[in-house]
Amino acid sequence: MTEVLSQDEIDQLLTAISTGEVDADEMNKTTDQRKIKIYDFKRPDKFSKDQIRTISMIHETFARLTTTGLSAQLRALAHVHVASVDQLTYEEFIRSIPSPTTLGIINMDPLKGSSVIELDPSITFAIIDRLFGGKGESLKTNRELTDIELSVIEGIIVRLLGN
Repeated sequence: MTEVLSQDEIDQLLTAISTGEVDADEMNKTTDQRKIKIYDFKRPDKFSKDQIRTISMIHETFARLTTTGLSAQLRALAHVHVASVDQLTYEEFIRSIPSPTTLGIINMDPLKGSSVIELDPSITFAIIDRLFGGKGESLKTNRELTDIELSVIEGIIVRLLGN
């Protein structure tokens, strides 16, 4: 945290330096001894293998609960499974998702930061088609979601995240 000095304190410091009571070189030395860890943004190694296994188990549990919840909401058989759990750079992630796509940004309280859930457009439109009375078929062309479709998908994501 940065300390703000009053004008009187600044004047006293300048007087002390000019009279020689305080050495300017001593004041320059910082006593803050932080440990700096170099992070390579080209190769993300933020998580250990044990942590990756734990994250994988969490995702498998979420997939199982999502399968049940989605099947109930769509009144049709749905199957969700974990394909892989990998560490990617942000650039690799952005390049891997189709455009347009459905991204849900999730607050991770009480943890710091946010999480992202991405739904492929084919899955998004199949869910919307099924909920609006269709057979659950995906659109052949990708397009942006309408306001109504966006609201419906947001409700689905919120219910799934309740798991």
